[in-house]
Amino acid sequence: IRRTWKRSCGSSERSEAVQRNEEAAFLAAVAGILLIVSGYTGTRSVDRMFDLLVAIFGGNPILRIVAYVFLGIASLGGFSVLFGGYLIWKDRVRFGRMFILVGSGAGFFTLLLFLFVNLRHQEFSLLASVLPAILGVATGVVARFRAVPKPLRETLRGS
Repeated sequence: IRRTWKRSCGSSERSEAVQRNEEAAFLAAVAGILLIVSGYTGTRSVDRMFDLLVAIFGGNPILRIVAYVFLGIASLGGFSVLFGGYLIWKDRVRFGRMFILVGSGAGFFTLLLFLFVNLRHQEFSLLASVLPAILGVATGVVARFRAVPKPLRETLRGS
């Protein structure tokens, strides 16, 4: 049977984006579970960021409100990352990425540094408790980079 129509050129790109977002949502779920198991949250890095902003801009009340919102999200840790994966799965990629970033604290390099210091001093007692957190944050970072948001034009049009 011969085809009488041409396949649209954007259909394969869209299906690839959907597949990548499903993979990213799965990776975020794994990251969230690892962070919940380890008990790691992103509050320390978010708190440091807002301390720096207060030093620069002063004690602006709006800045405090934003800080409390982000600290609330970050204190949930793995649950925020799980919610970010759900948002990516529901095609709300930008918000999902933000929840993954804040929930994990984006502390991947800090955790790696902690790991290397412990290995150098041969203190393996903390390694078992830190390893799930390192894997959780690393998996969350991969999920954030794997997710593909819709172009803003499509998002603003509502299609």
